[in-house]
Amino acid sequence: MVFKYQNIANHIELQILQMQADGRGNRKLPTEQELCKTYACSRQTVRAALDILEYEGLITRRQGSGAYLSDSHQKPNDTIWFLTEDQDEYIYPDLISQLKSQFSTMHFSLSCRSTSGSIRKEREMLLEALQQLPAAIIIEPIRDTIPNPNLPLIEELHDRGVPIIYLYSAYPRPSDAIVIREENQDGAAMLICHLAKRGHKRFSGIFCADDSRGLARCQGCMHACQDIGVPFDEDAYYLFSSSEMKKLRQGDPSLLNRFIDNCLSDKTAIICQNDIIAHQLIKLLEKRGYSVPEDIAVASFDNSYYANTGRTRITSLGHQDRAVSSALAQSVMAAVSRRVIPKTHLPWTLHIRTSG
Repeated sequence: MVFKYQNIANHIELQILQMQADGRGNRKLPTEQELCKTYACSRQTVRAALDILEYEGLITRRQGSGAYLSDSHQKPNDTIWFLTEDQDEYIYPDLISQLKSQFSTMHFSLSCRSTSGSIRKEREMLLEALQQLPAAIIIEPIRDTIPNPNLPLIEELHDRGVPIIYLYSAYPRPSDAIVIREENQDGAAMLICHLAKRGHKRFSGIFCADDSRGLARCQGCMHACQDIGVPFDEDAYYLFSSSEMKKLRQGDPSLLNRFIDNCLSDKTAIICQNDIIAHQLIKLLEKRGYSVPEDIAVASFDNSYYANTGRTRITSLGHQDRAVSSALAQSVMAAVSRRVIPKTHLPWTLHIRTSG
C-alpha cells in the first residue's frame, strides 16, 4: 500500500530533477500552502512528503523561509537503529556483529539500544529517534499481544519517512511496516512430529503469553497433536508472562517449579518457548529426580549457546547461519531505497541433540 504522501513525494522528486536539469537557478520549492492546493491534500500530508524528501537529502528546509533544493544528495543520517530487549545477552551479540558487518559494506552504521523489556525505556528511545531521524529503525516488540502506548510515536516516525522494520513479531501499527517473521506454528509442529517419531504421545509445553510467538508455538503444538492423532491436553500447557520470565533470568525458579508441579503429570515430552527455559528446566528436572531424555524429553527454539551448555545438550530449532541478519539487512536497504520489499519468513532447521 502506498500512502498519498509517498505519491506526492515521488511527484515532487520528479519536479526537483526537472529544476536541476533546466539550469535556471530556481532552487525554491512551492510553499506548503501551494502544495496543498496543487495536490488537494492537508498540510500534514504535504509535510510528511517533504519529510521524505528531506530524509533522502533532496531538499533542505529553512524555518520561516520554505524548502529548497539541497546542494548534496547525501542522506542526513546513515545510522540504523536496533531496539531490542538486551543487546548483550542470548542470541543478540552474534546477530548484532553480523548486522554491523553487513551494514558497513553498504556505508551504514548500526546503533543498538536495549529496552530491557521496558515500555518506558522504549518510549525514551523513540522520542530520541524523532529528534535524530535515523535512516531506519529495527524494533523487536515488547509484549506485542497487549496494548502499548508507544504506537503513536512509531507511527509518527513512519509518517516522517523513517522505515520501521519489525523483528520476529510486530505491533499493529503502522499496518504496512516490514516484518521479519518466523514460521512458529510450523516450527512447533516440527518438534512435535520429531518427538512423536521417537515414541512420544503425551506432550506438554511452556510458552510466553504476551508474545505472539509464544501463542503461535502453542497453537502449532495443538494443531500438530490433532494432525498425528494424539491428545492435546490443555492443562499440560503453561502460559507465562514476561514478568515471570524476568524473575527466572534473575535466578528465581518458581515459574518452572509451578510448571513441573501442575503440568507434567504423566507427560513424556516438553516443548519450550526458548533455550533459556529448556536449559533451566532440564537442570531443575534432574535435580528433582527426572532423567532427560529417558523419563522426559525436552525440545525448544532458537538453537542458541544454551543448547550446547550443560551435560544434556538440547534439541532445538534454529535458523540457518546469517539468515536473520541477511533478511534484516536486505529489508532495511530496500526500505531505505524505497524499493518494494517482499514478505520475509524465516524457516526453521532442526538440530537434534541428547535432550530428545
